[in-house]
Amino acid sequence: MEPVAGIGAGFAQAILGLADLLKGTSAPGMVALTLFVATGGMMLIAHIRFLRACSYPKDLTLVLKTKQRSITRALVTGLHIPLPKRNYGPVSARQMRVWTAFCDELLYTSDASGRAASPIDPAFALSREALGLRLGIWRIVPATLVGIGLVLTFLGLIAALREAGVSITASGTDPDMVKQALSDLLTIASAKFIMSLAGLTGSIVFGVFLKFWEVRLETIATALSDEVRSRLDVVTPERALQQLLASSHRLEGLLKAAKL
Repeated sequence: MEPVAGIGAGFAQAILGLADLLKGTSAPGMVALTLFVATGGMMLIAHIRFLRACSYPKDLTLVLKTKQRSITRALVTGLHIPLPKRNYGPVSARQMRVWTAFCDELLYTSDASGRAASPIDPAFALSREALGLRLGIWRIVPATLVGIGLVLTFLGLIAALREAGVSITASGTDPDMVKQALSDLLTIASAKFIMSLAGLTGSIVFGVFLKFWEVRLETIATALSDEVRSRLDVVTPERALQQLLASSHRLEGLLKAAKL
């Protein structure tokens, strides 16, 4: 048991040593400033990555709108995507493969229009999930900020309690010194909650930021799928079955008319 107790005591001393770094009233302010700067930095990085991730779908939507005609074999072959001098992100390669796979499944009518038909609904084939327009690891940032703020707050409270205990012990039986030590404890303890407040504030701000981008990414994916859907015919299995049934009914009618 002694080795286990020694390990536990060493671990406790390590935590207390970490808590001692948060002594005083200036440490919470520095921690809060660091959390705010970190939140702003992560928002900037996430913003840039989201912009790069949605560049290809936005360009594809823009090109289709520029053509202003139905999707045909010639149109698909003549699409010049990606556009030059564009800052595409790592997910753009996946988006290109998704678009290529969707185009490979297209069927083209033999009439003069050559309008394309798809057995897959563009809303499904070109959805936000299929295009990789996800929030990804950024989802854990708000909870992480709150957790960091709480952990640092409790470490700061541990340091404040230890410091107050030393002061009260040193004051002996002097009531004024004991009162001063308790007053200092409350002052320092209240300052420690600044770190929790900073973490919570950063979490709220980053959460609103993520919600904005979640709606934005969904809008971009929907705009692309709607643009594609408006320029081709969607032949779903249900619709194909309806067409077969209609053809069967017409054929039966012709056979009955021929017998008469």
